[in-house]
Amino acid sequence: MAASPVWRLVPALGLTQIASWGSLYYAIAVLGSSMRLELGLSASTLFGAYSVSLLLSAVAARFVGHAIDRIGGRTVLCAGSLVAAIALFAIAQVHSLIELYLAWSLAGIAMAMTMYDAAFATLSQHTGAGYRRALTALTLMGGLASTVFWPVSLKGLEWFGWRETFVGFAGLQLFLCLPLHLAFVPRFKTVTGGAKTGTISDGSTLSAASRRRAFIALAAAFALNGFIVSVLTVHLITVLQGKRLSLEAAVWVASFFGPMQVAGRLAEFSIGRRFSARSIGTLSLCMLVIALALLLSLDGQIALALLFALAFGCSNGVVTIVRGTVPAELFGRSGYGKTLGSLAAPALFARAIAPFAFAPLASPQTPSFGWLVLLLGMAVLSVTAFGIAVRRR
Repeated sequence: MAASPVWRLVPALGLTQIASWGSLYYAIAVLGSSMRLELGLSASTLFGAYSVSLLLSAVAARFVGHAIDRIGGRTVLCAGSLVAAIALFAIAQVHSLIELYLAWSLAGIAMAMTMYDAAFATLSQHTGAGYRRALTALTLMGGLASTVFWPVSLKGLEWFGWRETFVGFAGLQLFLCLPLHLAFVPRFKTVTGGAKTGTISDGSTLSAASRRRAFIALAAAFALNGFIVSVLTVHLITVLQGKRLSLEAAVWVASFFGPMQVAGRLAEFSIGRRFSARSIGTLSLCMLVIALALLLSLDGQIALALLFALAFGCSNGVVTIVRGTVPAELFGRSGYGKTLGSLAAPALFARAIAPFAFAPLASPQTPSFGWLVLLLGMAVLSVTAFGIAVRRR
């Protein structure tokens, strides 16, 4: 595929990633309180529905990836935009608990069909040797989703209400994401011999005997990492308060997480091509170990808290890229959608259960030392599992 269509594809997918992550994943953080008050639900009940959506996204991920391999990313992403629009409109209409859970369940299917793993598999079909840089550029745009949609959700809530805001987000899926997918994602055509246009040779660096072991180890590394990130992103402010930071200081430090993700991705985009994806992955996972060690030793020092935010944000920003590049380097690009979906499933499941598993951290009064030591041990295991996966055989 020529370079210019590729670099039209990347911005188009970047916009749809911002809209999909923003409306399906991030908006509930702003709109959730108003939803609870109007529907008369507890926080655990509302976010239980949201967790169900993440679990269903994990279940659907492998099937979505397989569908992308068979019929192409264009068809799946377009269908995902339609499903997302229906799900968001349904959320706007809920009046009962069963309606809430059904609507968010449909949103979970839409997440699997529209967000990063589906976009990565689609990029793989159309970017050839430029896949890694295209993926990094895509995640740079996708990293702006919370920055854009938290204030948009807040203004929508203030001006119209949460129901109308979700209706507006459904409209974005229909009138922004669907046209962009139709216009800029190339068709996926069958050619002689059953191959598909836009694909490249397998390129796997592993023997068949090593693939299964490497796959299990890599899935474990990503699941452990996803669990830790989910715990910290949900409970970070209360943990920082427990580390003798004021609420204002804790919020200020936590706000650095998003920009540091983008900074990490910019660094990978600028100099990452000089190193293998395996080396970048090892470094990014080790940075999470360093971040947790800094958090463990924190006792009210703002400078140390900012160093933690820098290491944590950069690590997570680069790991998002690694999730899309290392599997290609290890397992090749044949059947890549199914590979990504299978790897994503345990990580998505871990992200869904993590906040509940570490629910005591939701209180600033909870002593966090033991919990953070456990997370640190999991981070070390993640680095170890990744090392097993990428070890050259």
